[in-house]
Amino acid sequence: MNTEEELEAFRIKWKNELAHNSSTLQSTAKQMYMRGVQLEREGYCYEAIEYFRQALKVAPDIEKHADIRNDIMNPSTDCNILGFHEDEDTSTSSNISATERLQTGELDTSEMLFPGTNTCLPERNRSGLHISVLPNEILLHIFRFVISTELDFKSIESMAGVCKWFYNLARTPQLWKAACVKIWPDVIEKPQLIRWREMFISKPHLRFDGVYVNRIKYHRLGEQRPNHCCTLQTVFYHRFLRFFSDGLVMGLTTTSPPQQIVSTLKDRASPNKDVMYGKFTVSGDIVELALYRRDKTSRSNHIKLKPECSYNIKLQIVRKHGRQSLRWLEYYTIEKKNNVTTKSEIELEPPHFCKSYVFGRVKSYSAVSVGTI
Repeated sequence: MNTEEELEAFRIKWKNELAHNSSTLQSTAKQMYMRGVQLEREGYCYEAIEYFRQALKVAPDIEKHADIRNDIMNPSTDCNILGFHEDEDTSTSSNISATERLQTGELDTSEMLFPGTNTCLPERNRSGLHISVLPNEILLHIFRFVISTELDFKSIESMAGVCKWFYNLARTPQLWKAACVKIWPDVIEKPQLIRWREMFISKPHLRFDGVYVNRIKYHRLGEQRPNHCCTLQTVFYHRFLRFFSDGLVMGLTTTSPPQQIVSTLKDRASPNKDVMYGKFTVSGDIVELALYRRDKTSRSNHIKLKPECSYNIKLQIVRKHGRQSLRWLEYYTIEKKNNVTTKSEIELEPPHFCKSYVFGRVKSYSAVSVGTI
C-alpha cells in the first residue's frame, strides 16, 4: 500500500470516528434537552433551565433539529431516556394512586396542570410584541413581585384565571415552596412527600395582606339624674393587629370605625401615635406577641417605644368556614419600675374578650410591591 492509499484510509477512518462522536454528542444533547422540556411541563422551570444550558453547550443548534421538534410537539413516554427518567415502578404506582384519589374525590383538581401548555398565542394580529415572547423564568420573577413580602397569593390565583399558561405558572412549586419556607423556616424539605401549595393552604399560618379585627360591644350605665330613669349606653370599640412577614406586629385599640383605621396601619411608620409596636413568634398554630406603647414626646423621625411596660398576648390560629381568626388564650402585662418587674394577669372574661380577632384582606396593602418573596 502506497502513501496515498494509506492517507486515504486514514481520512476515511477519521471521518467515521468524527461522525460517531458527533452522533453520540447529538444523542446526549437530545437527552438533556428533552429532560429540560419534561421538567418545564411539570413546573420545575429553574431545573429545566440547567438542562437546556447543558444541551446547548454540547450542541448549540439542538433546537433546529427536526426530531427534537417532533418529540416536543408529540410528547410520549419515550422522551424519558435512560439516566434521566424516574423508576418505572415508582412512576406507575404514582399514576395509579393519583387516579384512585381522583375517583374518590380526595385529589384537589385545582392542583392538576394543563399538559402541553407552555405558552399562549395572541387572539388577533398585533403590531407590537405579545407577552408570549417572555420566557417562563421572567414571568415567574414577575409573579414573585406580585406575591411580594405580604404573600399575596390571592392576586396570584386571580392571575391564574387569565389563561392556561398563567395557570400552570401559578402552580409552580418553587413559588409555594418559597412562601412555606418564609412562614416555617424550620420546615424539612422532602420533595417526594410535600406538596407545597397544599401545605400552604391547609396548614394554619398568619396572613400579612390584611388586618385582624376584634370588635367589642358592651352596655354600661349612663349618667344618673334625680327623678330620671337610669340610661343604658351601648359602647363599641375595635382592636386591630397588623402582622408583617419579618416578625413586626402593630396593634391599636380605638373607638374609630375600621374604615378610618385601616389606612393608618398600611405602612410601618404609622401616622397614628396611638399605634403600639412589637414582635411576634409562631409555633404551630400558637402566636405569641409583645406590644409596646409609642413615646409620643419623641420628636425624632424614628419610632421610639416605651420599654417600661409590655402587653403580652397569646393567640391561637383558628380556621372555620374558610375564614381565619385568632382566639384569645392568654393576656398579661409586664411592668418594670424602680428595678422591680411586675406581671399582671388579665382575665379573659366577657364582654371584652369573648370574641376572636377576624381577618380581613386589605387590597391596598399589597397594591404596591416593595420586594419579592
